Amino acid sequence: METVSAEQSDSERVSEVAPVPELNIPEPVSEASCDCETVMVEVEETYFDRGIRALAARDYAQALRYFEAHGDTGDANAAREAQIGLAFIAVLQADTRDPSNSQALDDRAEVISLALSLLTRLEDKVSALGKANSRLADDLEKREAVLERLRELTLGQLED
Repeated sequence: METVSAEQSDSERVSEVAPVPELNIPEPVSEASCDCETVMVEVEETYFDRGIRALAARDYAQALRYFEAHGDTGDANAAREAQIGLAFIAVLQADTRDPSNSQALDDRAEVISLALSLLTRLEDKVSALGKANSRLADDLEKREAVLERLRELTLGQLED
């Protein structure tokens, strides 16, 4: 039986350790070759996108056609998006104000502007209807009081 010295066993252990792998550091972007045309992503424009742009331009007839075409694609989400677009057009077309007040904003901002304009008009209508409702409630209260008085007078005459 051989006796192994402490020095030999330590050196054998060191040689048994696996070599350290080389680090995998990517090349700097500025030095890397780039075929940018293959990297560019082309966004597919849908009829919905076109409809939004037509809405922003206040071309409701064209937007209507685009939304209808978007709904005909067969996708359930597309059908719902088309319904929303068509409903928005219906509300906008019912407006009697001048639609030519576009402020040359981004399409999304222009559509938001249209929505805010509609919201303001709806709030005005709600306020006017609230006032009319208040007047009608007062009128109804007066009529009910008059009817009650007539009943009292009529019943008083029948008892005599």
